[in-house]
Amino acid sequence: MSAAALRLKGSPERVFVSVDESTGKSTISFAPADCGPPVQHDDDKTGSIAMAEARSISAKYPGCTVHGPHFHTARPPNARWKRRRPAGTKSEGAEGADSDDE
Repeated sequence: MSAAALRLKGSPERVFVSVDESTGKSTISFAPADCGPPVQHDDDKTGSIAMAEARSISAKYPGCTVHGPHFHTARPPNARWKRRRPAGTKSEGAEGADSDDE
């Protein structure tokens, strides 16, 4: 049995596995969140350790599903947020197929 399964306070409905490719850490989290705290594994760039642990937790709790692994890269510490224009807006003067001028 995995260490995370021993620390759970309740029966999880879902287990999520995410992997930060920049640090090589994988994280197992649970839904609902009050089932237990997230569990991290160092040096798990492929997520194989976390997935094996997530499958063992899922096998212990009937109806529990595993989601992932989801890969992401952490934002660099000095990076700035990019402002994005809200969806559906267009710049002034631009002619588009969906204009109401016709």
